[in-house]
Amino acid sequence: MKFDYSFYMKPKNIHIILMLFIVLLLGCKSTRSIHFQSEIPFQIESPYYQPWNSGVQDGGIGIDVILPIKNLNAIVPDSIHFQGQRTKAVVQQNIIVGHINTINNKRQDIILSNEPLAELNNQLLPLNDSSPFEIENNACILSYLMKGKRYYFKIENLERRLTISYPLFPTPQ
Repeated sequence: MKFDYSFYMKPKNIHIILMLFIVLLLGCKSTRSIHFQSEIPFQIESPYYQPWNSGVQDGGIGIDVILPIKNLNAIVPDSIHFQGQRTKAVVQQNIIVGHINTINNKRQDIILSNEPLAELNNQLLPLNDSSPFEIENNACILSYLMKGKRYYFKIENLERRLTISYPLFPTPQ
């Protein structure tokens, strides 16, 4: 049995083969994996997370991820991924904080009516900023920028601190 090259040499078939080749190359480029850093150019000391609740009905609950740092230099923390959520990383003095709000315990009044215009004031459900990473419940991933390039560092075994319940009214002193 002989192999027939004439089928592949027709102009119509060459375009199809070339198009398939380009699609395969572009597909490979978009599926590149994320590489985690084994070391970071700054120090994180005693990282922890702390659940909180507002102490009032419909006030909300959430979790704060706290990363005490030293020698941040020219590093720009970008985001923190924790328990399936992603939040902006905020630097406050020598601490990186990720403040995750949950939609639990927040009442939303919804108007249901036969009249579509009566439902105009309904708010859309908030979209959670979900994380693409699947990690343990006591671990987080810090995304940071250094010299314009994004890096990821996984922090394991975060200590869970006691839940903070904020009071309804300030306590008198």
